[in-house]
Amino acid sequence: MLAAAGLLLAACTTYTGSVSNPVERSLTWFSYVAGDDIRKACRGGGRDHFRFVYNAVYEKQIRTYEMQGVEGGAQYTARARNESGQVSRFQFSNPLGPWELSSTNVTLTNAQAAVIVDAFSRDAAAAPDPADRQVASNEFYWIVSACNAGRFRVWLFEQDKTDLSALAFVPELRRYDETGIAFREVKPVEGFGDNVFYIKINAAADGIIR
Repeated sequence: MLAAAGLLLAACTTYTGSVSNPVERSLTWFSYVAGDDIRKACRGGGRDHFRFVYNAVYEKQIRTYEMQGVEGGAQYTARARNESGQVSRFQFSNPLGPWELSSTNVTLTNAQAAVIVDAFSRDAAAAPDPADRQVASNEFYWIVSACNAGRFRVWLFEQDKTDLSALAFVPELRRYDETGIAFREVKPVEGFGDNVFYIKINAAADGIIR
């Protein structure tokens, strides 16, 4: 019930900081996925900023990959967690540990970043139009928000409409993922699940309906 309440609050809270912190994440998840901060900063002549969010059944695994242009390349951050509330990660010095995302950072060269962007561009060109589409938290999907060449947009790659295992950008993202958390592959989803929430892309495909 507490988790569901936090996700309801997320609909009206704007992301401004770290999604790794479980308290802040519960309050700002929708805004983070929508890329509100990227959209706000997006302008012509600015640096590109990509955010890839993988929902592998929300309560089982979430992963995010952030790639933001810097001088001579891109700052790349990988974040991941397995089942929410994993008690084996509890420590008295860090009681929120079971809900935190593991995070690693590397700096990519322009050439390395370009490989990821090119692979993503091919997948995006072949994907169904994301406008007005809705996904549930107990499914597998990717949502990508990005400012590219001064234009902001949101893309959706969802189970049963896209072969997620064939996406070209995914192995390129995973190449630099040093979180140590095994990638949860796509599986058939059965039933409705508990505490399911929904994310819907707006008609302009540049945000999420709240």
